[in-house]
Amino acid sequence: MKKIRFAVVGIGRMGSVHAAHLLRGRVRGAELVAVADISLAARERFSKKCAGRVQVFSSCEELAAAVELDAVIIAVPHYAHVPLALYFLERGVSVLIEKPVAVTVSEAERLNAYLNANPEAVAAVMYNQRTNPVYRKAKALTDGGALGSVRRINFIVTDWYRPQAYYNQGEWRASYAGEGGGVLINQCVHQLDILQWLTGMPAAIYAQTASVGRRITVENDVTAVLRYEDGARCSLSASAHELNGANRIEIAGDRGRLVIGKYRMTHYSWDKSEEEVNEKTVKGYGGAKKRKRHYFYGSARLVSDLVFGQQIRIVKNFVNRLVCGEPLISPAAEGIRALTLINGIYLSAWEGREITLPMDSARYDALLEEKAEAERIRLDNTKKEGI
Repeated sequence: MKKIRFAVVGIGRMGSVHAAHLLRGRVRGAELVAVADISLAARERFSKKCAGRVQVFSSCEELAAAVELDAVIIAVPHYAHVPLALYFLERGVSVLIEKPVAVTVSEAERLNAYLNANPEAVAAVMYNQRTNPVYRKAKALTDGGALGSVRRINFIVTDWYRPQAYYNQGEWRASYAGEGGGVLINQCVHQLDILQWLTGMPAAIYAQTASVGRRITVENDVTAVLRYEDGARCSLSASAHELNGANRIEIAGDRGRLVIGKYRMTHYSWDKSEEEVNEKTVKGYGGAKKRKRHYFYGSARLVSDLVFGQQIRIVKNFVNRLVCGEPLISPAAEGIRALTLINGIYLSAWEGREITLPMDSARYDALLEEKAEAERIRLDNTKKEGI
């Protein structure tokens, strides 16, 4: 059987991991034939490891001209995701894009417009936490109506601790110009994808952001309230400055509640709905019988994912889509949803008001560019003062 011929564009931290999995035959039906990176140091480092088994290029143009490809993994800085995805898609190459799918909703809309006009194109985004067995069970329960009408959501994501040394590794880190934001777009994009995957998109967002204890221009602390069309609300707390933080979702409905951690979940269910209890209680406080059930990640699965990473499961699913038509776990077209939450939270915080969805993406783009330009000026002045 002919193998899917892969290239990896961007062989930094994650790109090198993807390349290693492909090179070592860990993804059945796929082979790595080339990589590309503008960094000479990255190319030399990779060349030493692959011992001439893979062609190495300094640009996508050189790569596309020299090698016949079926698929490419794009693992470059955020702003280049959509331009490179479109570059390869227009040449008939399927793409798997590292998260986030883009920096702005308008860029994601540009990608989605192409995908809508070309339904045969295959594109996925690296939302690997959708492979978490706990989240997948939660998805089955929420989609199946096990909770009834959702009333309340609480999401605490404070386990992305990053010290100042992390931000000092490069000027592009934690910057509007380099990444498009801070903890939300670079780390919590995964959790925001899981949030919308489980509960859908809100109608409005009110948020506040701050930089706490770090010399950075973007946020490492977020508090937001997401208001849904049916009246439900989600309170979100996210940070990258809390030691030994938490990662927990609670979804409460009129027929039950889910308490979801990264590796286990408890499902509480009631024998009556809240509406029924409220209507039929004539004295006392009312109540319903409670049932509790636990779900776990699974020890063997956990060890495997800790060793190889969840990302390889998305790569395998992507290959299976190309080989036998298996449905994608994380289609690139869905990447716009978490990005809408991110852009919406930023816009609300910047303007100090609740914003409704769909948001004004042009307004967001203009404000983001203002902040990026202010960073560039500040950086230039700092360099001049240091001379």
